[in-house]
Amino acid sequence: MLQDRTHKLGVVGWIALAVFLCAGLGQAADSSDDSNVTIDLPEVPALVANATSSLPEMEANDQENATSSLPEMEANDQENATESVAETESETATSTQAATPPDEVSVGASDVTTADGVNATVPETVPETVSETVPETVSETVPETVSETVPETVSETVPETVPETVPETVPEIVPETVSETVEVEVGEALTATHEVCLNGCSYTTIQAAVDAAVDGDLVEVGSGTYNENVIVDKRITLRGVDTGEGAAVVNAQGNGSGIVLQAGGAVLEGLYVTNAGPYPSAGIEVVSSDNIIAGCSIWNSGWWGIYLKGASSNNTVTETIISNSVNDGIMVYRAPGNRFIENTVANNGDNGIQILESENSVVERSIIGNNTNSGISVEDSGNAVVRGNVISYNNLGIHLSASAIDRVGPNRFIGNGQEMAVA
Repeated sequence: MLQDRTHKLGVVGWIALAVFLCAGLGQAADSSDDSNVTIDLPEVPALVANATSSLPEMEANDQENATSSLPEMEANDQENATESVAETESETATSTQAATPPDEVSVGASDVTTADGVNATVPETVPETVSETVPETVSETVPETVSETVPETVSETVPETVPETVPETVPEIVPETVSETVEVEVGEALTATHEVCLNGCSYTTIQAAVDAAVDGDLVEVGSGTYNENVIVDKRITLRGVDTGEGAAVVNAQGNGSGIVLQAGGAVLEGLYVTNAGPYPSAGIEVVSSDNIIAGCSIWNSGWWGIYLKGASSNNTVTETIISNSVNDGIMVYRAPGNRFIENTVANNGDNGIQILESENSVVERSIIGNNTNSGISVEDSGNAVVRGNVISYNNLGIHLSASAIDRVGPNRFIGNGQEMAVA
């Protein structure tokens, strides 16, 4: 079909050339010699007219033939293109140098397009695109991305971050914080010490030192007798110290209580308290909770040796001697939950220990002897614990009134008029 159409176009060209030559000859004959050659010009236009009239019919036939055969050509071209792609890929994989350069392919495509645009585009363009794009993309993109990105990220990031962060944070922050905090807390805990002595100290009376102290301070009282009544209204430690001349003595001189614990959490130790006033005074009077009385001696009180009252609770009296009180050695009145452990309570005018209306009291491992009435008297007080004591030479060893007996004993009784009475 391509040859037929080329042939028809050639005929038209020859007719146009003949018309051009005839026109040139006619002009030449007119200019040189009007009588030499006579040319029948009307015949040439007739040929041109015939050729022109037949040209639309030829082009219509050509277009019809081209349209009808185009699907067959495209099918053949695509088939040929597919075979060309396969051959091109195999040739590209075997040797890169054997591939047709892009310039040569583009020139071939241009020539065919000039002859016939429809047939030339399909077979030439497909092989060119496939042969160039596929090999380049596969060979260049994939190897570069894998080889560059993965090794660099793993090798650079991991080694640098881990070693730098861990060594700097641990050694610097932890030691500094711990050392500073401990020093501050210890500095606050180690509070001031106020020394009291008869001569040569900052304070010559116990009460003056207590007034100057703050919670947590220590007041140390040296050897000697201090004729005064002391009120402890702060959470301090009041300690008697033998500085070479014997005990530190608080002498109430028969007027009021020798020491009154008004503030909870105080510690009273190593003091000798004597000559407290008559009823309702005591050698040591406790009207607060959570106090400790340890290693003290209370002698010759005008009424009670130690008096706990007013709902004072959770107090502990230990390793203390209470003797020669006019009434009870220890009186506990409506003060629950107090403990009396390893004390000596003797030679008192009424009971050694009197517990009235005070729940959960504990008397353990104490020596209670030679008291006028009962060694231990528990009245209207539930859950009292009385055990491990040596009770001797009292008129009545243990007296229980309206109180349970299930937590009383074992105790050791020596020389009492009666060991136990339950009412």
